[in-house]
Amino acid sequence: MKRELLSQAFGDIDEALIVEAYRPVSAMASFSPEKPLHRKKKHIVLLPFAAALILILGITAYAVWSIHITRQQELKTDLEIEENHVSSYSEYELPKEQEDGLVLLSSVNEGQWQRIYMDISPVTEEEAVGISKGEVLCSCRIKETDIVCNAEPKMPVGVELSGKDEIQKAVLENAYDKETQTITLECYMDTTRIEKATADLLTESIPIQIDMFIFEEQGVKEHRVFGPAFYSPAEEQKRFFDFADFLYYDKELDEEVEIVGLELTPFSAVWKIRYEEAGAVHTPGADIEQCRPWLMLEDRLCSEAQILLKDGRIISPGCPLASPYENGIVRLECSWESAINIDDVQRIALGSQILWDDAP
Repeated sequence: MKRELLSQAFGDIDEALIVEAYRPVSAMASFSPEKPLHRKKKHIVLLPFAAALILILGITAYAVWSIHITRQQELKTDLEIEENHVSSYSEYELPKEQEDGLVLLSSVNEGQWQRIYMDISPVTEEEAVGISKGEVLCSCRIKETDIVCNAEPKMPVGVELSGKDEIQKAVLENAYDKETQTITLECYMDTTRIEKATADLLTESIPIQIDMFIFEEQGVKEHRVFGPAFYSPAEEQKRFFDFADFLYYDKELDEEVEIVGLELTPFSAVWKIRYEEAGAVHTPGADIEQCRPWLMLEDRLCSEAQILLKDGRIISPGCPLASPYENGIVRLECSWESAINIDDVQRIALGSQILWDDAP
């Protein structure tokens, strides 16, 4: 339903881009041992500075500014940035004024995707509830391009929700500030397309905006625009592992797959694999039923993968979100929400098979 409504609202944007825009914005990895799902919010106390800003900005403007800096700190804590020495995280300077209603908070480079976090206001409580119900849609787009992606209220890491009432309550408690009518959004934007937009627009900082569509049964009731704000992507942070064409044997399919290597970021893993049928499996228009056994093999490979860290945590990336094929290589792209320290990898395994080991 959302795709059709968004396609109607944007009109001339290609349907393929609408499908891309509604890529799931949250992909949880499994962590062992388990971490608590609920985190206490940290409140920042900067009394002398706050008092000065209140004098300069006024109480109302300070309240709006304050929610942005609070959100920045919550994001940094929630994503575990500092303790994992993440350099692929960017935090943006907060403006003293926000005439266009859009404030960039921070972004994460997870390789194939850039996660962008932002506040928009004013958004009424009714509109915030509408977002949680799917009655109000928010899309992030790069101005003067056809690049558009879905934007959703930012939930704390590890929170899993079901049912409209539960989702609505979580949005109002975690992503919405009633006093300032501000809602915090998260979107995933393809890194390759950002690079293309940067080249096309001849700029390092690209203008992004949020389009809010409020729907009724007949179609779009209202279209509001927040922004633009100028966004510079977070820098890349990767570690590469070469497995010397390691052969992985899959019992269920009775086939071998070459594990070429692994690209690891603090938020994602890309398994590079090769097998004889890969070209046919990943050809556009291929028979899905004939390809299904191989696609299930790819899922099993990622599900069986384990990345052991020096602190004892085991990362199991889970099923791939995408599997592009190029030059004989399938790239199985997996991601998780909070960061890991990619310099603390101690062992990489597939089931009982060790691919890489740095144990003392």
